[in-house]
Amino acid sequence: MLCAVSSNLHIITAEVEILIMAKAKEIIGLDCAAPVLERAAEVLRVRLDEVANLRDAALDFSDIEGVHNMRVATRRLRSALRDYTPFMNQRLPKQLRKELKQLADALGAVRDEDVAIVALEALQLEADKIEHIKAGIGKLLKERSEARDAARTNLTEALAAHHLDDLRVRFSAAIDKMATRKKSKRAVSFNEAGREVVADGLQDLLDLGASLYEPFKTEELHEMRIAAKRLRYAIELFVACWGTQIAPFAAEIADMQSFLGEVHDSDIWIESLGKRLRHGQQNTSGNDYQTAAWLLSEFVKKRTKEYRSALKLWSEWETNRFAERMRAMIQA
Repeated sequence: MLCAVSSNLHIITAEVEILIMAKAKEIIGLDCAAPVLERAAEVLRVRLDEVANLRDAALDFSDIEGVHNMRVATRRLRSALRDYTPFMNQRLPKQLRKELKQLADALGAVRDEDVAIVALEALQLEADKIEHIKAGIGKLLKERSEARDAARTNLTEALAAHHLDDLRVRFSAAIDKMATRKKSKRAVSFNEAGREVVADGLQDLLDLGASLYEPFKTEELHEMRIAAKRLRYAIELFVACWGTQIAPFAAEIADMQSFLGEVHDSDIWIESLGKRLRHGQQNTSGNDYQTAAWLLSEFVKKRTKEYRSALKLWSEWETNRFAERMRAMIQA
């Protein structure tokens, strides 16, 4: 039964994904008053170079942070594309967007298994003297390790040097075309673009805030997590224009993303484990059933803790006028 469980589980825990997030390469000399098209092209090239330069580390499977760092860099690149595209004269060609997504998916497949293994190893330690539970988790760990080996093989193929070199050449050429301003378009400064993008991202997050008042609306809470993530990346993209003033807001948004990420990950474990338990009721004394029941209890407990943290933070935002203060700061 646990084999079926493990094939459907997907976890990206905040302890690993959020708190140890790779730092973006700083771009020196960004002029916030300059046209956004000029700065956008520069930033996008730097972000793609950052992705490509992490290739060797990502393929060093002795350290799981290599894949993590390259995955985060890929997310930054795709987020920057999403935020800059409205100010450019065309979208990135469909084929390039597809290839970037395929790269992100290959990195994500390995990272998901890395973090699932870390989570299961921690739970195995918690089980301590419950030998049959430890053995059941060990079975899951073996299956996840095999899945990771397959994902690593796929990633190695995706990161072939000639693939990345070709992607960089075609991406750079496409950016040149995207950054050519049409005479009919108003010139927008980097700072103006940042205000617009971050304000829109903040509103998207606020629009989903009521989801926290319905703790079992799993899809809505997941959408809120994504909105928090996108806002966080948008802030990072334009941080040069606001400096340390934006830091406290960014930190709290990262906290919200972390809490909601843990809620989402727990929801996936809970759904999958619950389904397997229902199907395994004919053998409630077996190790697989007992292990799944123990894990289900642990993830319900974890979800409750993280949901309460998210709700508490949201309540604090409502009380201290977080949104109003952030809007005032970015418009100043």
